[in-house]
Amino acid sequence: MRLILLFIFILLTTVSFAQKKAAIDSAIDSVDVKIEKYYNTGISDSLRDHLKTQIKHMNKYISKDSLNSKAFLQRGIYYSQLGFQVKAIADYDKSLKLDSNEPVAYFNRGLAKARFRYSYDACYDIKKAHNLGIEAAENIYQAYCKMYHSQIEKILPSGN
Repeated sequence: MRLILLFIFILLTTVSFAQKKAAIDSAIDSVDVKIEKYYNTGISDSLRDHLKTQIKHMNKYISKDSLNSKAFLQRGIYYSQLGFQVKAIADYDKSLKLDSNEPVAYFNRGLAKARFRYSYDACYDIKKAHNLGIEAAENIYQAYCKMYHSQIEKILPSGN
């Protein structure tokens, strides 16, 4: 990593802006490729490539129809499978902004937030997913969200 930063510093002092930007982008991409395999070590390279292809396909679809909540939800699922939880959460947020009653988006966002220890937010989303019809969410809520039951039940009584 230090070698890459040194390379970037040297480039910044000797080349034009366009060349600098291209060199920095290339360095960042190479670091991302090396780090990416550590995000979700449980998937094969072929599945990783397949998911990346699916994300590119969804990007094209979203560029044509940016009001389709299911497209953001699906891209979020792909990001989550790759281990990119921050990107997944952002897509689940976009999906829910377009359709606030999408139970799968709440459920997946809750699971993604739980990976970052956003405990209250994760539990809220999981409870909301259950209230919208995902029965499996109730088991997770009861097992892992005991600390937040009283707070969340005031805001989201069962069935709402």
